[in-house]
Amino acid sequence: MSLSVRPLALALLALAACGDPPAGGATESLSGSTGDPATTTGDVPTTTGAPTSSGPGGSMSGSGTEGAIACDPAALTVDERGFVPRGQSIHGATLEVCGEHRWYIALPSESSWQLTLTRKGGPGPVEAAVVYPDEPAATLWQAGLTPPMISGEAPAEAIFAVPRSGEFAIHVRAADPEAPATYDLELTCAIGCARETTRFPIVLVHGWTGFEAIGPLTYFFNVRDDLEGLGFPLEVAVLDPYNSSTVRSGQLAEQVDEFLTGQRARKVDLLGHSQGGIDSRAVVSSLGYGDRVSALVSVASPHRGTYIMDLALGLAPGPVEDTVGALLNFIGAVTEQQKSDAKASFYSLSETYMEGEFNKANPDDARVQYISYTGRTCDALGFLDPDRDCQDLVDPLIGWGYAILQPARGDNDGLVTVDSAKWGEYRGEMIADHIDEVGQIAGITDPKFDHLEFYRKLARDLAAEEH
Repeated sequence: MSLSVRPLALALLALAACGDPPAGGATESLSGSTGDPATTTGDVPTTTGAPTSSGPGGSMSGSGTEGAIACDPAALTVDERGFVPRGQSIHGATLEVCGEHRWYIALPSESSWQLTLTRKGGPGPVEAAVVYPDEPAATLWQAGLTPPMISGEAPAEAIFAVPRSGEFAIHVRAADPEAPATYDLELTCAIGCARETTRFPIVLVHGWTGFEAIGPLTYFFNVRDDLEGLGFPLEVAVLDPYNSSTVRSGQLAEQVDEFLTGQRARKVDLLGHSQGGIDSRAVVSSLGYGDRVSALVSVASPHRGTYIMDLALGLAPGPVEDTVGALLNFIGAVTEQQKSDAKASFYSLSETYMEGEFNKANPDDARVQYISYTGRTCDALGFLDPDRDCQDLVDPLIGWGYAILQPARGDNDGLVTVDSAKWGEYRGEMIADHIDEVGQIAGITDPKFDHLEFYRKLARDLAAEEH
């Protein structure tokens, strides 16, 4: 090659270095879940700010190559690497030319972790930053939650005092983005290692007569205090005590937006009891929140309606006035406005509406995992019948509901049948009626059912499944 064409050839080679990476992606191993970038959702930035020259802040400069630059350091391609479970480490991760990595972790509040970044290969240092997952691209490298981590010849270490339970993002880039680099990243618990967390905040969504607190009682009795005491991030929705799912889902959507902002989270896990599960489905499907909900757990929600409501509204033959009176007495609606709102709620939970309208208008969203549970109870005769294998005696407050549903629709919890409560991945029955399922009244449930232990297991399952 003559001296006159050599500079042009070098420039062309430099430009080619920023093309598509080889098929198969980076060569690396991860001791645990590598995640599936295709299934990672949310508003994730695709570019980051340019690395600046080394200074007091600890950020790094580019390669310093004069003339044409193969990579634009102000527009590196962010590669979604997936979720790293607690106790796992990243080994041999390869930063491709012009690339930057984004990993996700979930850590509990009141804990501290040591992060160790080790450059394994490449012409220059590598840098890592721990940030909230909603941090804008423009400020990402200036908003690190740990001291700067820059590994050159030696590993770099930092202590991360976790500010709130839930998901965080770790970004990694090379000082010279025009050349590949490899690195290891290890996380080791130092303080608060027994504390627990889900990846996303759990939102408790109540059913009828729901409230966050009235005097010493809560709808999900002591569930929030119990789970938060373990480390889990919790929020409690406060909706109309009785109204249509159209109204209540709109209220829930507004509060989900507030929870996401307050928790600096990308998604939530919705946990709804009774009508709360139906409201949650409407938020995901009718209101388009599938990109902001990771899991939707329903507990005794009438996904196919409950026959009691059809009876109360005259949509099915039977004693309308008696059924309406029993329902209004149960939920405590006394004023005419309360009774009107209650009847709107009744229709939202009827078989006529759920099967004829709601389910057709609210198909499942493939981005969300649907999980369901229900309780099963019985009257005194069923309780004493060994062939029924029924271990819960229905609360007298809803004994009338059991008496209506059992001969007409089969096994139930006093208000919702087992079959109607099944939706998505059905995970079984609780030894509980509709009231026991949330620890009412005042924590007094069947001796064989511990509602706090049930919700602990539910939260731990969500954590294990990376929700």
